[in-house]
Amino acid sequence: MKQVFEKLISNIPELKDHFLKEVDLINYNIEEDLPYIDVGSISRYVVEKKLNNQTSTFTQLFENAEEVYVHGDDEVKNFIVIGLLEGIQNIGGSKIDYYKSFQGWLKPQSRIAWDKLIDSWEGNDWRISKDKQKEIDKILNKKKKK
Repeated sequence: MKQVFEKLISNIPELKDHFLKEVDLINYNIEEDLPYIDVGSISRYVVEKKLNNQTSTFTQLFENAEEVYVHGDDEVKNFIVIGLLEGIQNIGGSKIDYYKSFQGWLKPQSRIAWDKLIDSWEGNDWRISKDKQKEIDKILNKKKKK
């Protein structure tokens, strides 16, 4: 898990400084430390930066997350999805548009995981554009009237 954290914060000095103030990676011990709690530091960083429109580090962060996700085993994949991605969505809550506002930074595999995570909680109606939904509702209303 130490290597996962090191990769997630690599090449992002600001995030690295933020993270290392909260988590001691030098003495990280998977049996004593709580990685799902610790990754919350990264999730909080992302949400704070998004809310302040300071997203310059997001490209690198989501590239790092994609690399970890793609090359990780099932445990690591689960950690990225449940720890990092769900953490961002939960912490951001209604303050950010987590449906669409991260699409420009998410990479292919982590984007699929991000979207499936939303689907698992909310279904997939969010994937339909509002205009398309209006068309669907119009058609359904016509059918009900017949």
